[in-house]
Amino acid sequence: MTHQQLNHFTLSLDDSGIYRVALDVPGRPMNVLDENVMGELEQIVNELETRSDVKLVVFKSTKESGFLAGADVEAIELIDSTEQADRLMKQGQQLFERIETLPMPTLAVLHGPCLGGGLELALACDYRIARDNSSTKIGLPEIKLGLIPGWGGTQRLPRRVGLKHALSMILSGKHLSAREAMKIGLVDRAIPPDQWRDEVVRVIDTLVRGGSLRRTRLSTEWIGRWFERLPLVRNMMVTVTEKRLAGKSKNYPALGAAIRAIVDGYQRDVDGFETERREFCQLINTPTCRQLLRLFFSRERARDMQTWAPNSLRLIHGDPIRRLGVIGAGAMGAGIAQAAAIRGYGVHIKEVDADAVGQGSARVDRLISKYSRHKQWNEFREGELRDRITLGTDFHLFANVDCVIEAVVERMDVKQHVLAEAEKEIGKSAILATNTSSLSVTEMAQSLSRPDHFAGLHFFNPVHRMELVEVVRGEQTSDATIAQLVSFVRALGKTPIVTSDSPGFLVNRILFPYLGEAILMVREGHAVGTIDRELRHFGMPMGPLQLLDHVGLDVALHVARSLGAVMRDVDDVIEVLTPLVQRNQIGLKSKRGFYDYRGKKPQPRQTSEVVDFMVEPASQERFTPDGLSDIQRRLVYPMLAEAIRCEDERVVEHAWAIDLAMVLGTGFAPHRGGPLSVVEQIGTQTVLANMEHLRLQHGERFTPPEKLLLGAKQ
Repeated sequence: MTHQQLNHFTLSLDDSGIYRVALDVPGRPMNVLDENVMGELEQIVNELETRSDVKLVVFKSTKESGFLAGADVEAIELIDSTEQADRLMKQGQQLFERIETLPMPTLAVLHGPCLGGGLELALACDYRIARDNSSTKIGLPEIKLGLIPGWGGTQRLPRRVGLKHALSMILSGKHLSAREAMKIGLVDRAIPPDQWRDEVVRVIDTLVRGGSLRRTRLSTEWIGRWFERLPLVRNMMVTVTEKRLAGKSKNYPALGAAIRAIVDGYQRDVDGFETERREFCQLINTPTCRQLLRLFFSRERARDMQTWAPNSLRLIHGDPIRRLGVIGAGAMGAGIAQAAAIRGYGVHIKEVDADAVGQGSARVDRLISKYSRHKQWNEFREGELRDRITLGTDFHLFANVDCVIEAVVERMDVKQHVLAEAEKEIGKSAILATNTSSLSVTEMAQSLSRPDHFAGLHFFNPVHRMELVEVVRGEQTSDATIAQLVSFVRALGKTPIVTSDSPGFLVNRILFPYLGEAILMVREGHAVGTIDRELRHFGMPMGPLQLLDHVGLDVALHVARSLGAVMRDVDDVIEVLTPLVQRNQIGLKSKRGFYDYRGKKPQPRQTSEVVDFMVEPASQERFTPDGLSDIQRRLVYPMLAEAIRCEDERVVEHAWAIDLAMVLGTGFAPHRGGPLSVVEQIGTQTVLANMEHLRLQHGERFTPPEKLLLGAKQ
């Protein structure tokens, strides 16, 4: 076997008895575990079980991109029966169990992503070492697909890191850095990149000589793990976790399934692997799993350059964007600068005067300090990041940048003036972009001499958390500019969606009718807390009124004024928001909006405190059952209708991008898949009938889209 040519593995056995198993799946940017890879791995294990001359087996990847991204998600999507799922899970469990019981020690050498089935393979090994750099990501993300680990992850991870850490990793799907993984005992060594080669050789030599990599555990960690062995303590931890997740488990059944599999792994009279397998098989065809899989593939398509710029290799001339300029060091400008610096970009921020530079510098410092604490960086690493960002008042410092992003106040005249000034200072090949949430990119470009080099880049707040970026194409924006900006957004680790220059672009256009309707409901006397609670039950991360407070009612008022061309009754929304803004009750940043934030917890305010006058609610109509409450229906249907209109008007080129953008940009209930998916689930006939009732009850803003009328007739 050591001389046999396999398609996915390269094998070698040296004179020291070191057997190297190197994985490189051809034609894939990342290694994945599919049927062919697993078949060859089984052949390798067959031989290893019979060898007496092997002193150590080393599993590694020869792809620089990483160790193993997990099981092939495309293959998971094709599973169409419980029997097929059970067979595939059993094969994987049995194969990894055989690796775990090989007669010689085994070592997994990790770099880059080690996720899902990749980590389950590594957990079956005796030892794990990992390269300590930013590309190393170690975790079990199956919960994000509505599934649980199915090849032993729910059983081996708790044994390795304890119940507390295992619950956290599996139920959140979060990944760890090499250093974080070493801290909890998941890997035995986290090796700096500059010591990687020498340390790997040293580790292998230690193991071949019969040594061990096990570390003496810290006393506090040892005490915690000892307590976890007590059934009473474990039961208490599980109960607390179940209560914390009770509100989510109905929509995300994988949460309860993971807990049951982990708990059974501690039972002496229960086969935890069988529980894991059974729970996985029951999840594979749930609506939640299918919608999350669909969103996964949509995200992959959105991050593919060919989706938005089919001729990207021909279109992008010269070097990619590496040096960035930002105009304005407010919340958005500072956030964009931080996000770029984290990814290695040098960033220069231009402000109007010395005072603004000082305020902007302090804002950048706070962002970086908070990020550094979260990452547990030392002062040197924090200083390195801060040094990538400079601030000043001179435009001439933009002479050598590749792209300038304007992030000043949302006023057309101000933006046009600032952009025209910046264009004079940048190179002819450099790109200008505006971070606007609602203003017309095409109108803004009228102040420029090179409008083909100009587009919108709509980042969402807070920049460091929000994955979506809308790349807005103006009427004169060139394909090459779009290609460059899509490439830049991807380099920031974010997901681009290219939109046309429509009022509100995509996300705000679909979202605002929902937010506006919530405001109108308050004007009718509906309680703030009740409205938000109903929408959290629908699956939103927060209710519409609390979201408005987080966005800022001043920002919402500005967006409302820009949407008059596409939204009926927007004047009524403006009428409610204007006095709140005038009283500086603009939400979280002023401590009062629809909620009062001056105490320990936000408290919903009384309706009479928020609106200056109330109107009589309309009479109730009888609705066709659609699984929604009256409040949910009234708020969600405007989003469904606007999503249909955006699809019909080709605001984005691909319909699937509408659902993805709403999930990433607003947190739209992921288990429902997005607004267009909700229409499909409810059925066009039912949606149409209920919209007609809503129109009769509340007015013409609920007029069904023409495409919905046509779809219902077919």
